[in-house]
Amino acid sequence: MSLFDHYFDRDYALEFEAWGDGEISEKALEISLDEIFAEYAEEIGGYPADISLMIEDTLAVGYDYGFTSIDTAFLEKLDTLKELVLPDSITEIKMTQKLEKLLKDNGVLIRGTFDSFAEKLAQQYGLNFRHRDMFLASYEFKPAHETTSLTLQFLRDGSAQIEETVSSPGSSASHCFGGTFYHQLDREFFLHKSAEDIAEMFGKGLHDALLENGRLAAFLEKAKTHKLYKGKN
Repeated sequence: MSLFDHYFDRDYALEFEAWGDGEISEKALEISLDEIFAEYAEEIGGYPADISLMIEDTLAVGYDYGFTSIDTAFLEKLDTLKELVLPDSITEIKMTQKLEKLLKDNGVLIRGTFDSFAEKLAQQYGLNFRHRDMFLASYEFKPAHETTSLTLQFLRDGSAQIEETVSSPGSSASHCFGGTFYHQLDREFFLHKSAEDIAEMFGKGLHDALLENGRLAAFLEKAKTHKLYKGKN
């Protein structure tokens, strides 16, 4: 089972998002890469200047499956690959001279979790590493059946923010229920802010949820001793 989407209207000229299990390969796409590139040329013009491949970390959000491998030939066809976001379920990529050259020549930004294969891959080949976006906490306000979720996000320019998503029955673009809000963090927030400092940005329910599950505190502790790329990719 896999879901493989592509987009032309985001931070990178062409962005792939993959959700599922098994192997990341061209076979997982409903159409071929050549067809996607042709579609891009028709809609936007030319060839995508930069490409992002983001593989969802399904294990991190509670599912019992996840992609376990990437077909090297698929990566080698992404000539302008600029960002590769890996889940913890992928622990090896078969490296070839062609792929190594592509990664280094493009200065590909590797993203993943601390102490993961992704971070080790970046270190081994002298590539920049940045943590992947991370779900922090959620809180349900039961009287209104309203749930608010917080996600730590790192943007392409190196900045960081917390996305606050509020959802409730009837939430949609045309209703007043729900919404998405962003709370900016400075690029080195992990060096001088505690979990309590960040939790104080939110109401009691989210404040307590952020502190109780320990995800934010664990991230901040590791971030102090790991090398995170804070520049623009």
